[in-house]
Amino acid sequence: MAHTTDRQKLDANRRFTVMLQKALSLPGSFNYPFDSLTTIGKITSEDKQLRIFTWDVPLKDGTFHYSGFVQAFSRQGKQYVLHELQDHGAEIGNPRDAVYSPEKWLGMIYYKIIGETYENRKIYMLLAWQGYSNLITRKIIDVASLNDNGEPSFGMSVFKRPPPGNRSSVKRLIFQYSANAFMSLTYNNKKNIIVFDRLAPTDEALTGQYQYYAPSFDVDCIAYKGSGWQYVANIDARNAADKEDKMYTDPAKNGPDMTKKDHDYGAHPLYNPNH
Repeated sequence: MAHTTDRQKLDANRRFTVMLQKALSLPGSFNYPFDSLTTIGKITSEDKQLRIFTWDVPLKDGTFHYSGFVQAFSRQGKQYVLHELQDHGAEIGNPRDAVYSPEKWLGMIYYKIIGETYENRKIYMLLAWQGYSNLITRKIIDVASLNDNGEPSFGMSVFKRPPPGNRSSVKRLIFQYSANAFMSLTYNNKKNIIVFDRLAPTDEALTGQYQYYAPSFDVDCIAYKGSGWQYVANIDARNAADKEDKMYTDPAKNGPDMTKKDHDYGAHPLYNPNH
């Protein structure tokens, strides 16, 4: 049997996209579970204002093409509206610092949505995976918001540096590491914190070469402080993990005990995996 080419994969993906678009355009489709779609990401906000479908197409060079849809409630029109997500990640130079529309989207697969109120505005924190290349994988903390017409935007400066708490200009956090490694990025609902492995190069001489980065034995988080998400270093991973999270990884079953006794609120800058 002949190998499937990238063009054949993308053509098949386009046909699937058209079929799903028709289904999602039907009245009442927001409440339909689409249980048969087991290989794509499906997340829904608790307030039922937002649902996102995302999936990927692996390509021959080790990169991925991403597709997706957003169903969002239009306060103006009093109905759900549908937006197709169009992957322009290959054209984006500095993805940390930009705000994107569905028409120019940084492709990724979302697996967790967290509703929050920021400056009297509803926002949604999104945890995501991105197969960046055959050498580098990314985990991403993105931010979505909706306008009155139900039009989504991605990216917002909601991240704070440690005390005195100056706001950072970054619109999302991007963690880059070896494609052969696994990084945990989860949400703890009880404590309202986003927990992640701290990444480090396997050798200091490899600093900045992210294909050689992997989780260290330290675990950090960002915690919502009322006026933004603030970096907290060296948390106790045993207490931070939330077993209700589908991405939960039990530290006892994942090698060394990743534990720190002290909470450090000010010794480190906002986590910046790109520097």
